[in-house]
Amino acid sequence: MYASSGNTFYGFGNMVVSDAMGNWLKCFATITVMVTLVYGRPYAADRGMLRGGELFTLSMFMLLGVFVMVSGNNFLVIYLGLELLTLSSYALVALRRDHTTATEAAMKYFVLGAMASGFLLYGLSMLYGATGSLDIGQVFKAVNSGQIRHQVLVFGLVFVVAGLAFKIGAVPFHMWIPDVYH
Repeated sequence: MYASSGNTFYGFGNMVVSDAMGNWLKCFATITVMVTLVYGRPYAADRGMLRGGELFTLSMFMLLGVFVMVSGNNFLVIYLGLELLTLSSYALVALRRDHTTATEAAMKYFVLGAMASGFLLYGLSMLYGATGSLDIGQVFKAVNSGQIRHQVLVFGLVFVVAGLAFKIGAVPFHMWIPDVYH
């Protein structure tokens, strides 16, 4: 009922937001996962990955991670959604347990993802140290006020960008991408 009203609602101490843009993004993410599962079913069946329903369960957890990230109004909530998304991705890569290439790729993905999480959390801690908050609106207000330590903020942003670049596989942090996609 709240989602269809078009208004913006905050919950959990302003850590989560529900607005029209977020609801549309959730709708498109749901459609994307549905289409992917429909078209990926024959591929997964040919490789014996449909046993136990793990493919579908992990895909739903990935979708839940996207939902949490889209609804996040706090950097910590966005981080939790990103971790739910990536942990499910690690398991999906390793879904073919008997295939050595898939297992190796999942291990590389996991180790580099853990390192990226460390970078991201360290950057968020520096961001908190510079601005005094992890709420997105409060961080923007603190940055606009000019009453912060810019060196700490820049240092934290460098670590946040490096952590996100590892997570999405951007150059030069793309060592795990070829194995995972293969």
